[in-house]
Amino acid sequence: MKLSEHFDSSEFVCKCCGKSITMSKLLIDRLEKMHSYMDAKAIYINSGYRCPNNQYGTKTDAHRLGLAADIRVQKQDGTYYTAQDIAEVAERIGFGGIGLMLPESCHVDTRDSEQYSNNHWFGNETTGENWIKTFQRGTVFPGEKVKVKKKITLIIDDHTYTGLLEEM
Repeated sequence: MKLSEHFDSSEFVCKCCGKSITMSKLLIDRLEKMHSYMDAKAIYINSGYRCPNNQYGTKTDAHRLGLAADIRVQKQDGTYYTAQDIAEVAERIGFGGIGLMLPESCHVDTRDSEQYSNNHWFGNETTGENWIKTFQRGTVFPGEKVKVKKKITLIIDDHTYTGLLEEM
């Protein structure tokens, strides 16, 4: 079943049993926003829903509640964004749970806005480091609208005014 322009429910099924639940609309909306923001060719779901028998995760895992996905984001040229790139955009978009994984994979979830045991987690699943303060590095992504500021000087009645003009 089609969930949005770029995502289908079949992408989120449990890898061990093939079952699924209704995935969070907020999760899908944020993934769509990420797709646009990064001008992605595709976002691949490595893991979506995880049933209680799935060996990965815990009983209260966001994946079991339909609030999470482990993803890879493909660029238009066919290469992949790094986990750090994905995490940076995920933070900007508002994902409350973000975890670095393999070099090109990242966990994202909507724990910040939906019923969950805690409302914020940034971590590195490869090192076990938890509670990373931020992933923001100031990277400019292809789909991002960047405001340009230009320095201007005006001379009016023999007075000089200098400032920044922001392009809209």
